[in-house]
Amino acid sequence: MSTVWKRLFLFVLGAAFCVLLYLFLLNFPPVSLRSRTGGVIPVMVLAASTAWLTARFLRADGLSAAVLGIGRGDRPAACFVFGFVAGCVLTGLWLGIVTIVTGAAWHWNPAFSILALLLATTFNFFNNVGEELVYRGYLFVRLADVWGAALTVFTTSFAFALLHLQAGIFWLSVIAVVFTSGLIFAAIFARWRSLPLALGFHMATNVAQDATGLRSGAASLFAPDYPAGAAEACQTVLAGIAVLNLALAIGILAWPRRQHGVTNA
Repeated sequence: MSTVWKRLFLFVLGAAFCVLLYLFLLNFPPVSLRSRTGGVIPVMVLAASTAWLTARFLRADGLSAAVLGIGRGDRPAACFVFGFVAGCVLTGLWLGIVTIVTGAAWHWNPAFSILALLLATTFNFFNNVGEELVYRGYLFVRLADVWGAALTVFTTSFAFALLHLQAGIFWLSVIAVVFTSGLIFAAIFARWRSLPLALGFHMATNVAQDATGLRSGAASLFAPDYPAGAAEACQTVLAGIAVLNLALAIGILAWPRRQHGVTNA
């Protein structure tokens, strides 16, 4: 086994440990999702541990933060903001699909809590930092150098979807939404090699879903009223979102991009 594959194997083991630690803390009552902190502490641990792991492996391979788009001159803050705006636009299109297909009506959510939205936003930020560092960080860079962008986009997105499947999300939703969204996040990173850009986009899709009521809760500014029989349109909604996401991911990958080779250690 070459040095590259050994390091990739060790990175995956390290990432698995970070995720297991996160899941343990997420189910530990004092800091769980049901605690007053809304699970923020576990995701902060996830973000910190995956950041340390990524930095350690980049140093081991003699790579700088620039390969992830977080070096000097990469304008990470601007990339994050741009990605966030673009992610909000995509989520708005999802909202449009749901509204048109189901005939849903949206109204102000009387149970809305600004604290809940702040906690959800903080949770999403650190959780997405951890996910992006694992799936669109060192692992992606190294695999893309060996396999190329397209196969790496598919493989990392498949792994990303599997993690959500084991979390109990309905399998059809995982395939139609999570997997295809992962393809977009990975395509963004493959095209522009900017982790902040992919992170901003990823975070926006989560925050916007919470805020608009696509994922209803106390963090939602709005709540939907679905007409009778709307549940029967669920598969049509998922199909529409999947087609939209796939078209966007393919379009991004089809754009000309710079070559980012990494010298094998």
